[in-house]
Amino acid sequence: MAARVRPTDRRGLVRSAFIALAAVLATFASSVAPAAQIRWHDSFEDGLAAAAESHKPIMVFAFVSQPGGAYDFAHDGMLRETLVDPGVVEASELFEAVRLDVRLRRNDEARRRLKVSPVVSASTGVIDGERVAAYPITLFLDHRGDELFRRHGYLPAAAYRMQLERAANLFHGLSEVTQSPRDPVARRGLGRAYMEMDFAPDDPFYRGAIENLERAVSLDPDNVTGANFDARVDLAILRMPDDPAQGLAALSGLLDEDERSDRRFEIQYFMAVAHYVQEELGEAVRILSRFEKETEDDTSPYFDSPWAPQALGLLKHLRRRMQDQG
Repeated sequence: MAARVRPTDRRGLVRSAFIALAAVLATFASSVAPAAQIRWHDSFEDGLAAAAESHKPIMVFAFVSQPGGAYDFAHDGMLRETLVDPGVVEASELFEAVRLDVRLRRNDEARRRLKVSPVVSASTGVIDGERVAAYPITLFLDHRGDELFRRHGYLPAAAYRMQLERAANLFHGLSEVTQSPRDPVARRGLGRAYMEMDFAPDDPFYRGAIENLERAVSLDPDNVTGANFDARVDLAILRMPDDPAQGLAALSGLLDEDERSDRRFEIQYFMAVAHYVQEELGEAVRILSRFEKETEDDTSPYFDSPWAPQALGLLKHLRRRMQDQG
Protein backbone atom coordinates (compact mmCIF):
# COMPACT_ATOMS: atom_id res chain seq x y z
CA MET A 1 0.00 0.00 0.00
CA ALA A 2 1.30 3.43 -0.90
CA ALA A 3 2.30 5.67 1.98
CA ARG A 4 -0.18 8.49 2.35
CA VAL A 5 0.85 12.15 2.50
CA ARG A 6 -0.12 13.44 5.94
CA PRO A 7 -2.34 16.56 5.90
CA THR A 8 0.26 18.32 8.05
CA ASP A 9 2.82 17.73 5.29
CA ARG A 10 0.73 19.34 2.54
CA ARG A 11 1.61 22.92 3.35
CA GLY A 12 5.31 22.12 3.25
CA LEU A 13 4.98 20.29 -0.05
CA VAL A 14 3.06 23.10 -1.71
CA ARG A 15 5.22 25.86 -0.26
CA SER A 16 8.33 24.01 -1.46
CA ALA A 17 6.80 23.82 -4.90
CA PHE A 18 5.93 27.50 -4.85
CA ILE A 19 9.43 28.72 -3.95
CA ALA A 20 11.22 26.25 -6.21
CA LEU A 21 11.31 28.72 -9.10
CA ALA A 22 13.16 31.31 -7.06
CA ALA A 23 15.65 28.72 -5.87
CA VAL A 24 16.38 27.53 -9.39
CA LEU A 25 16.77 31.02 -10.84
CA ALA A 26 19.10 32.18 -8.04
CA THR A 27 22.72 31.74 -9.16
CA PHE A 28 26.06 31.90 -7.41
CA ALA A 29 28.77 34.23 -8.68
CA SER A 30 31.84 32.77 -10.36
CA SER A 31 34.73 32.04 -8.01
CA VAL A 32 37.01 34.03 -10.26
CA ALA A 33 34.85 37.14 -10.19
CA PRO A 34 36.47 40.11 -8.47
CA ALA A 35 35.20 40.92 -4.99
CA ALA A 36 32.41 43.46 -5.03
CA GLN A 37 31.62 45.95 -2.31
CA ILE A 38 28.31 47.04 -0.84
CA ARG A 39 28.12 50.80 -0.31
CA TRP A 40 27.58 50.84 3.44
CA HIS A 41 26.49 53.82 5.50
CA ASP A 42 28.62 54.43 8.58
CA SER A 43 25.64 54.67 10.94
CA PHE A 44 21.95 53.94 11.14
CA GLU A 45 21.29 57.68 11.33
CA ASP A 46 23.14 58.18 8.04
CA GLY A 47 21.07 55.42 6.45
CA LEU A 48 17.83 57.00 7.65
CA ALA A 49 18.85 60.39 6.32
CA ALA A 50 19.78 58.91 2.94
CA ALA A 51 16.51 56.96 2.74
CA ALA A 52 14.52 60.12 3.48
CA GLU A 53 16.01 61.63 0.32
CA SER A 54 16.16 58.58 -1.94
CA HIS A 55 12.91 56.94 -0.72
CA LYS A 56 14.71 53.60 -0.89
CA PRO A 57 14.07 50.95 1.77
CA ILE A 58 16.81 50.28 4.32
CA MET A 59 18.72 47.08 5.03
CA VAL A 60 20.65 46.82 8.30
CA PHE A 61 23.31 44.12 8.75
CA ALA A 62 23.60 43.80 12.54
CA PHE A 63 26.56 41.78 13.79
CA VAL A 64 28.84 41.17 16.78
CA SER A 65 32.52 42.06 16.34
CA GLN A 66 33.96 39.71 18.94
CA PRO A 67 36.96 37.66 17.74
CA GLY A 68 36.55 34.09 18.84
CA GLY A 69 32.94 34.67 19.86
CA ALA A 70 29.95 32.42 19.31
CA TYR A 71 28.82 34.15 16.13
CA ASP A 72 32.12 34.49 14.28
CA PHE A 73 31.48 31.68 11.81
CA ALA A 74 28.24 33.15 10.55
CA HIS A 75 29.56 36.70 10.55
CA ASP A 76 32.84 35.84 8.85
CA GLY A 77 31.10 33.62 6.31
CA MET A 78 28.76 36.45 5.41
CA LEU A 79 31.67 38.89 5.10
CA ARG A 80 33.92 36.60 3.05
CA GLU A 81 31.31 35.06 0.76
CA THR A 82 27.79 36.46 0.85
CA LEU A 83 28.25 40.21 1.14
CA VAL A 84 30.90 40.38 -1.60
CA ASP A 85 28.92 38.32 -4.08
CA PRO A 86 28.29 40.43 -7.21
CA GLY A 87 24.63 39.47 -7.30
CA VAL A 88 24.14 40.43 -3.66
CA VAL A 89 25.99 43.72 -4.20
CA GLU A 90 23.78 44.47 -7.20
CA ALA A 91 20.61 43.74 -5.23
CA SER A 92 21.86 45.87 -2.32
CA GLU A 93 21.67 48.93 -4.59
CA LEU A 94 17.90 48.75 -4.12
CA PHE A 95 18.46 49.78 -0.48
CA GLU A 96 20.29 52.20 1.75
CA ALA A 97 22.64 49.69 3.39
CA VAL A 98 23.86 49.99 6.98
CA ARG A 99 26.40 47.90 8.88
CA LEU A 100 25.66 47.94 12.61
CA ASP A 101 28.10 46.52 15.16
CA VAL A 102 25.88 46.00 18.21
CA ARG A 103 28.89 45.96 20.58
CA LEU A 104 29.86 49.56 19.88
CA ARG A 105 28.45 52.05 22.38
CA ARG A 106 27.85 54.60 19.64
CA ASN A 107 25.25 52.19 18.22
CA ASP A 108 23.30 51.79 21.47
CA GLU A 109 20.44 54.05 20.42
CA ALA A 110 20.11 52.33 17.04
CA ARG A 111 20.30 48.91 18.70
CA ARG A 112 17.47 49.80 21.08
CA ARG A 113 15.33 51.24 18.28
CA LEU A 114 15.85 48.18 16.10
CA LYS A 115 15.44 45.74 19.01
CA VAL A 116 18.66 43.85 18.35
CA SER A 117 20.11 42.47 21.58
CA PRO A 118 23.69 42.85 22.84
CA VAL A 119 26.14 39.97 23.12
CA VAL A 120 24.87 36.96 25.07
CA SER A 121 26.47 33.98 26.73
CA ALA A 122 27.84 31.55 24.14
CA SER A 123 27.02 28.63 26.45
CA THR A 124 23.38 29.52 27.21
CA GLY A 125 22.36 31.94 24.45
CA VAL A 126 20.32 33.78 27.07
CA ILE A 127 20.29 37.35 28.37
CA ASP A 128 17.94 38.61 31.09
CA GLY A 129 16.06 35.35 30.92
CA GLU A 130 15.18 35.68 27.24
CA ARG A 131 16.55 33.58 24.42
CA VAL A 132 18.23 35.58 21.66
CA ALA A 133 18.39 34.51 18.01
CA ALA A 134 21.72 34.06 16.30
CA TYR A 135 23.69 36.85 14.71
CA PRO A 136 24.12 38.27 12.19
CA ILE A 137 20.64 39.73 11.82
CA THR A 138 19.52 41.44 8.63
CA LEU A 139 16.66 43.86 9.12
CA PHE A 140 14.61 45.23 6.24
CA LEU A 141 12.94 48.59 6.88
CA ASP A 142 10.92 51.03 4.83
CA HIS A 143 12.33 54.47 4.01
CA ARG A 144 10.98 55.83 7.30
CA GLY A 145 12.77 53.17 9.34
CA ASP A 146 9.73 51.00 10.12
CA GLU A 147 10.55 47.30 10.05
CA LEU A 148 9.17 45.08 7.29
CA PHE A 149 10.81 41.84 8.46
CA ARG A 150 14.16 40.41 9.57
CA ARG A 151 16.27 37.33 8.94
CA HIS A 152 18.67 35.69 11.40
CA GLY A 153 21.96 33.93 10.94
CA TYR A 154 24.17 32.95 8.02
CA LEU A 155 22.75 32.84 4.51
CA PRO A 156 24.67 31.90 1.35
CA ALA A 157 24.75 34.38 -1.50
CA ALA A 158 21.85 32.99 -3.54
CA ALA A 159 19.51 32.83 -0.54
CA TYR A 160 20.57 36.27 0.69
CA ARG A 161 20.01 37.85 -2.70
CA MET A 162 16.56 36.26 -2.75
CA GLN A 163 15.77 37.91 0.60
CA LEU A 164 16.93 41.29 -0.72
CA GLU A 165 14.75 40.97 -3.79
CA ARG A 166 11.73 39.86 -1.76
CA ALA A 167 12.17 42.79 0.62
CA ALA A 168 12.44 45.22 -2.28
CA ASN A 169 9.31 43.74 -3.90
CA LEU A 170 7.39 44.00 -0.64
CA PHE A 171 8.45 47.61 -0.14
CA HIS A 172 7.52 48.47 -3.72
CA GLY A 173 4.14 46.76 -3.35
CA LEU A 174 3.36 48.61 -0.13
CA SER A 175 4.36 51.91 -1.73
CA GLU A 176 2.16 51.30 -4.78
CA VAL A 177 -0.88 50.44 -2.67
CA THR A 178 -0.32 53.46 -0.43
CA GLN A 179 -0.33 55.70 -3.49
CA SER A 180 -3.22 53.93 -5.26
CA PRO A 181 -5.26 51.86 -2.80
CA ARG A 182 -8.01 51.17 -5.36
CA ASP A 183 -5.67 50.01 -8.12
CA PRO A 184 -6.31 46.27 -8.63
CA VAL A 185 -2.90 45.75 -10.26
CA ALA A 186 -1.17 47.31 -7.25
CA ARG A 187 -3.24 45.19 -4.88
CA ARG A 188 -2.43 42.02 -6.79
CA GLY A 189 1.28 42.96 -6.82
CA LEU A 190 1.32 43.45 -3.06
CA GLY A 191 -0.58 40.22 -2.50
CA ARG A 192 1.97 38.35 -4.59
CA ALA A 193 4.84 40.03 -2.72
CA TYR A 194 3.39 38.82 0.59
CA MET A 195 2.80 35.40 -0.94
CA GLU A 196 6.46 35.01 -1.84
CA MET A 197 7.59 35.59 1.74
CA ASP A 198 8.39 32.76 4.13
CA PHE A 199 5.00 32.66 5.79
CA ALA A 200 3.25 30.46 8.33
CA PRO A 201 -0.50 29.74 8.44
CA ASP A 202 -2.43 32.87 9.40
CA ASP A 203 0.67 34.98 10.10
CA PRO A 204 0.76 38.65 8.94
CA PHE A 205 2.34 37.74 5.58
CA TYR A 206 -0.35 35.13 4.87
CA ARG A 207 -3.14 37.48 5.92
CA GLY A 208 -1.62 40.28 3.85
CA ALA A 209 -1.54 38.04 0.79
CA ILE A 210 -5.17 36.93 1.17
CA GLU A 211 -6.46 40.43 1.91
CA ASN A 212 -4.78 42.11 -1.05
CA LEU A 213 -5.48 39.35 -3.55
CA GLU A 214 -9.16 39.30 -2.62
CA ARG A 215 -9.20 43.08 -2.89
CA ALA A 216 -7.72 42.86 -6.40
CA VAL A 217 -10.50 40.48 -7.43
CA SER A 218 -13.21 42.81 -6.11
CA LEU A 219 -11.67 45.92 -7.70
CA ASP A 220 -11.50 44.33 -11.17
CA PRO A 221 -14.64 42.17 -11.45
CA ASP A 222 -14.50 42.04 -15.25
CA ASN A 223 -10.75 41.34 -15.41
CA VAL A 224 -10.14 44.51 -17.40
CA THR A 225 -6.58 44.84 -16.08
CA GLY A 226 -5.86 41.11 -15.77
CA ALA A 227 -5.44 41.50 -12.01
CA ASN A 228 -8.64 39.55 -11.32
CA PHE A 229 -7.42 36.44 -13.13
CA ASP A 230 -3.89 36.62 -11.70
CA ALA A 231 -5.19 37.13 -8.17
CA ARG A 232 -7.56 34.15 -8.46
CA VAL A 233 -4.66 31.97 -9.62
CA ASP A 234 -2.59 33.14 -6.66
CA LEU A 235 -5.44 32.54 -4.22
CA ALA A 236 -5.98 29.02 -5.53
CA ILE A 237 -2.28 28.21 -5.05
CA LEU A 238 -2.10 29.90 -1.67
CA ARG A 239 -5.09 28.02 -0.27
CA MET A 240 -4.18 24.66 -1.77
CA PRO A 241 -2.39 23.28 1.32
CA ASP A 242 -5.64 23.52 3.30
CA ASP A 243 -7.79 21.80 0.66
CA PRO A 244 -5.86 20.31 -2.31
CA ALA A 245 -9.03 19.05 -3.98
CA GLN A 246 -10.64 22.47 -3.94
CA GLY A 247 -7.39 24.06 -5.12
CA LEU A 248 -7.17 21.59 -7.99
CA ALA A 249 -10.75 22.33 -9.03
CA ALA A 250 -10.09 26.07 -8.95
CA LEU A 251 -6.90 25.77 -11.00
CA SER A 252 -8.58 23.48 -13.54
CA GLY A 253 -11.36 26.02 -13.97
CA LEU A 254 -8.86 28.84 -14.40
CA LEU A 255 -6.98 26.87 -17.04
CA ASP A 256 -10.22 26.26 -18.95
CA GLU A 257 -11.09 29.93 -18.59
CA ASP A 258 -7.93 31.09 -20.37
CA GLU A 259 -5.86 28.32 -21.93
CA ARG A 260 -3.46 30.84 -23.49
CA SER A 261 -2.73 32.72 -20.28
CA ASP A 262 0.93 33.43 -19.58
CA ARG A 263 0.39 31.55 -16.34
CA ARG A 264 -0.83 28.30 -17.89
CA PHE A 265 2.46 26.51 -17.21
CA GLU A 266 2.41 27.54 -13.57
CA ILE A 267 -1.20 26.43 -13.29
CA GLN A 268 -0.40 23.05 -14.83
CA TYR A 269 2.54 22.58 -12.49
CA PHE A 270 0.46 23.28 -9.38
CA MET A 271 -2.34 21.06 -10.67
CA ALA A 272 0.24 18.27 -10.74
CA VAL A 273 1.32 19.19 -7.20
CA ALA A 274 -2.33 19.01 -6.06
CA HIS A 275 -2.65 15.53 -7.56
CA TYR A 276 0.61 14.54 -5.89
CA VAL A 277 -0.42 15.54 -2.38
CA GLN A 278 -3.66 13.61 -2.91
CA GLU A 279 -1.56 10.61 -4.02
CA GLU A 280 -3.02 10.63 -7.50
CA LEU A 281 0.40 10.00 -8.93
CA GLY A 282 -0.76 8.83 -12.34
CA GLU A 283 -2.68 12.06 -12.92
CA ALA A 284 0.29 14.12 -11.78
CA VAL A 285 2.58 12.25 -14.19
CA ARG A 286 0.10 12.74 -17.03
CA ILE A 287 0.18 16.52 -16.59
CA LEU A 288 3.94 16.72 -16.13
CA SER A 289 4.63 14.50 -19.13
CA ARG A 290 3.36 17.36 -21.31
CA PHE A 291 6.36 19.39 -20.19
CA GLU A 292 8.68 16.53 -21.09
CA LYS A 293 7.23 16.18 -24.57
CA GLU A 294 7.01 19.88 -25.35
CA THR A 295 10.49 20.80 -24.14
CA GLU A 296 12.00 18.51 -26.78
CA ASP A 297 11.04 21.26 -29.24
CA ASP A 298 13.08 24.43 -28.65
CA THR A 299 10.40 26.48 -30.45
CA SER A 300 7.70 25.40 -28.00
CA PRO A 301 6.64 27.95 -25.36
CA TYR A 302 7.19 25.19 -22.81
CA PHE A 303 10.89 25.22 -23.67
CA ASP A 304 11.47 28.69 -22.24
CA SER A 305 9.07 28.40 -19.34
CA PRO A 306 10.73 28.80 -15.92
CA TRP A 307 8.29 26.17 -14.66
CA ALA A 308 9.65 23.48 -16.98
CA PRO A 309 12.67 22.59 -14.77
CA GLN A 310 10.37 22.25 -11.76
CA ALA A 311 7.93 20.09 -13.69
CA LEU A 312 10.65 17.82 -15.03
CA GLY A 313 12.23 17.48 -11.60
CA LEU A 314 8.90 16.52 -10.02
CA LEU A 315 8.18 14.13 -12.90
CA LYS A 316 11.47 12.33 -12.29
CA HIS A 317 10.70 12.04 -8.58
CA LEU A 318 7.20 10.68 -9.20
CA ARG A 319 8.37 8.07 -11.70
CA ARG A 320 10.99 6.87 -9.24
CA ARG A 321 8.41 6.65 -6.49
CA MET A 322 5.97 4.76 -8.70
CA GLN A 323 8.74 2.36 -9.72
CA ASP A 324 9.60 1.73 -6.05
CA GLN A 325 5.95 0.96 -5.36
CA GLY A 326 5.94 -1.58 -8.16
